[in-house]
Amino acid sequence: MNAPSDSESSFINALKQTGIDIIEEGSAVIWTGPNGGNIKPVGPLAGKKVACLVASEFSDFQAYYVASYIGEFGGSLEFIMVDQVTWKFTRPTIKSKGVQGMWGLSINPIPVMGGNKASRSKTISKADPGDYDAVIIIGGHSGDIMSTEQNVLDFINNAYSNGAVIGGIGGGIIPLIAAGIMKDKECTGNEQVSFILKEIAKFKDSQCVMDSRVITSRHTVDTPFFIYSLCNYFEPDFPDKYKDVLTGKTVLMVCGWDFEDFEIAVPVMEFLHRGAKIVIGTFESVIRDRPPLLGLDVVQGNFGMSIPLQEIPESYYSLKKLNDVSMNEFDGLLIPGAFCPWNMIEAKAPLDFLKKADAAGKVLSYMCHGPIAVSAADLVRGKKITGWLASRDAVTSMGGEFNADWAVALDRNHVSGRTTPELPEFIDAITLALLR
Repeated sequence: MNAPSDSESSFINALKQTGIDIIEEGSAVIWTGPNGGNIKPVGPLAGKKVACLVASEFSDFQAYYVASYIGEFGGSLEFIMVDQVTWKFTRPTIKSKGVQGMWGLSINPIPVMGGNKASRSKTISKADPGDYDAVIIIGGHSGDIMSTEQNVLDFINNAYSNGAVIGGIGGGIIPLIAAGIMKDKECTGNEQVSFILKEIAKFKDSQCVMDSRVITSRHTVDTPFFIYSLCNYFEPDFPDKYKDVLTGKTVLMVCGWDFEDFEIAVPVMEFLHRGAKIVIGTFESVIRDRPPLLGLDVVQGNFGMSIPLQEIPESYYSLKKLNDVSMNEFDGLLIPGAFCPWNMIEAKAPLDFLKKADAAGKVLSYMCHGPIAVSAADLVRGKKITGWLASRDAVTSMGGEFNADWAVALDRNHVSGRTTPELPEFIDAITLALLR
């Protein structure tokens, strides 16, 4: 491998500051060690305990991002479930399942989220507001549900009185209004709350506003900015080294039926924050699991997300059929895990697309089950690859070197990620590959 440039070495050194081990091995740069996919020992939130209040109908997309990045910046995240509400349970209406997101996400525990970044949750009746350095209320319709619950309002006010940072995104600001926190504060918010905030507070039409210990953001796409603002509260000099770093680059998301929801939602939001353009390329799957949307031109994820994306307006990305995407429209592509890779093999045409993209020198990134499709396209020979264990035989039989101990492997124009908890490292490796 050629010696890394000064800018590349600087970028890698910055990534190492989180406590992740990054080594060079032949043609590959490998993220490895015990901190891969886990809470990082260094960061602006190191030593901080963060509560995320959720009731049924919370924003799945925002929960995905919070679960991925609070621990990436060193914080210890705990989901606090407002589960005593008996008049509203998200599909299916089973009280014993706890709370669920608008699109079906469960957070007790979060499916596919291993590691320790999002492993803790408790009911609000067992949570002490004095234990937390920050309290986040994510959006969706759960804010409306929580705003009528006195124990939620007491929790917010007690945490605030104890010196915690309090924040809300979109509809998550509703309980902050009900608790009296927002009066006369500089703030922002979406359509659900802006008309109220304009009357009782100092409203600004901004992505994110911080006034003393109160942080507010507008929409789901602003979630990264919200988390970076939280980091800035605890470490004012903390640099957002990723903001707009990928301006001028375009990332293609390859989506077929049963893609892994986490592995599309989080990269879309983070790549938008990093300035990249997003193209989502869909293909027709031979097999459709659970087809509640039969006849509609929709691709559904493994846990309830869909393409078009429920929480991100199409003005933020381009949606095309994969066959209609030309090689000059993107710089790198991303293949999510779950069963999308198997569907790529069944459909055949996506494998031809991968071969053309590889031949054109595009960055090919894939995680979890993703290496299976790339192996089927005969593109892994001589490359160092990681992924979910189910990918091992596909990679090794096609001449690749597979190692599930690696969090992420960047080998030439290929970036492979192990599993969902390693999404932040995976996104960093893709960023490095795109900047080369």
